[in-house]
Amino acid sequence: MDGNKLQSEEITPKTLGKQLFRKGVSALIINNKNEFLLVNLESFKTHFFVIPGGGLEQKETLEEAGYREIKEELGIGKQSLELLGFCKESLKIKFRTKKLIRNGVEYDGSERYFFGFKFIGEDSEIKLQEAEIRSYKWVSFDDLKDYLLFDNQLAETTEKILELFPFVL
Repeated sequence: MDGNKLQSEEITPKTLGKQLFRKGVSALIINNKNEFLLVNLESFKTHFFVIPGGGLEQKETLEEAGYREIKEELGIGKQSLELLGFCKESLKIKFRTKKLIRNGVEYDGSERYFFGFKFIGEDSEIKLQEAEIRSYKWVSFDDLKDYLLFDNQLAETTEKILELFPFVL
């Protein structure tokens, strides 16, 4: 599958009634020290962090969504990022309790496509999205265990990191 060509799927009567997973992107971003950029969302406790990313919008490719989410959440423009690759397999996450409702559609989970980027800009460029992102942190591979605290988050993220950045070990 060409990760750049997949677009958001329309919800039609044919798709109603089956389990729906909202398509989205996760942007694994490293700096020149091979540290990973993590964000703490306003809706999380202060010690829970995630990989930046979000949902795919109508008529948007995965790559376009990746760049858009990075710009929205972190203020980082395309000129400060080097695209290193994307994972061939998506990661499906089934929501445990609450379902996500977007545009009147109820989703059972999220299907994430991971992209790898190298940040070639300056930290002074990073401007956090108000009311969504509380803080960010650059974290070494070995320290991810202290920040990726949701169920299976560390194992699933590690698998994607090793696919995109095998040199971090």
